[in-house]
Amino acid sequence: MRFIIWTLMLSMLTACGWHLRGVTPLPKEYRVLFLQSQAGNSFDQQLILQLEFNDVLLTQTAADAPAILQVNKVEIDKRTLSVSSSGRISEYELNGSLDARLIHIERNSELPIQVKSRRRLTNDINNVGGTANEEAVQLKEMEKDLVRKLMRRLQNAQADAFIAIPAAKPTSVQAQP
Repeated sequence: MRFIIWTLMLSMLTACGWHLRGVTPLPKEYRVLFLQSQAGNSFDQQLILQLEFNDVLLTQTAADAPAILQVNKVEIDKRTLSVSSSGRISEYELNGSLDARLIHIERNSELPIQVKSRRRLTNDINNVGGTANEEAVQLKEMEKDLVRKLMRRLQNAQADAFIAIPAAKPTSVQAQP
């Protein structure tokens, strides 16, 4: 009886589209990618791990891939939210943003992607070391969040959302007599 209940529960979970957290199946046309990133070493490592975990083959050259994922540098801004009566920052906010482009070579089109993440931190003036450690942890979590959001955007990349890349205008060179 117990076996039947477990079998029934597992079949219901798989039937509803449930996946393990972190599994983001990408469309088949983006299963082979060339990654061109300027985001930073720790972000790139997390992104590569997520792509490989989701069965994406990363090529060594752009010529070997039907699509290119260009990732710009992760930008993180720190903004003061509140100040204590003594004039010290008591709370601040970290805002992270990432710009990327998915370029489909065969269609000569691109999909601009922008993802954002936000974290709020309390600044404990009596525990400077703890506050610095908490900020470092929050920055890592923000990078993970940006990677997850980027993967979701790649998963939902629709062919009609791509923008045609304008052809380069030929330059004419006139010979001087």
